[in-house]
Amino acid sequence: MSPRQRRIQSDFEKLKNEFYNHPYIKLIYDDSDDNIPERYFVIYKNITGIKLNPESTKENKIIEKISEHKIEIYLHIDYPKIKPQCFMLTEIFHPNFRIASPNDICIGDFWAPGETLADIIYQIGEMIQYKNYNVTSPLNGIAAKWARENEDLFPVDNKELRMGEIEIELKSDLNNDNEIIIDLK
Repeated sequence: MSPRQRRIQSDFEKLKNEFYNHPYIKLIYDDSDDNIPERYFVIYKNITGIKLNPESTKENKIIEKISEHKIEIYLHIDYPKIKPQCFMLTEIFHPNFRIASPNDICIGDFWAPGETLADIIYQIGEMIQYKNYNVTSPLNGIAAKWARENEDLFPVDNKELRMGEIEIELKSDLNNDNEIIIDLK
């Protein structure tokens, strides 16, 4: 197995575990031919983002809240040396999401070859909520200008997407059978 194949296998296993029964993030992939997926679709549910209302004008931006978002992540042949391709499949108004084809998402601010796909999915979810955004090198200049002028509105949602680790506290108590008792918080 090549280093790339080992990496995408590792990513796949982590994604399956990380997003199994996640309350806000659903992962869709095709593994029917027993190959490791190189394309993922991610649905963010009940996470608030914004889009432009069709009645918006150049001078007056009318914003609508939206709560479902869909993205595509493609692991090209140069992944993980080069960041994966990420595309927005639903409408959004955000400085770091291109609104014209190919509708790509700028993940360059936080991408490094050591980042996992799970990290990218969480980062994009935080971007949708306007917890993270970059107005200095935008893909959507109109959204960047609007964001600079309306920083007091952010974040538009504050859901914690990353699931916390289970806390385990070990006690030295022994029961009547001399077994160690472990309390899970």
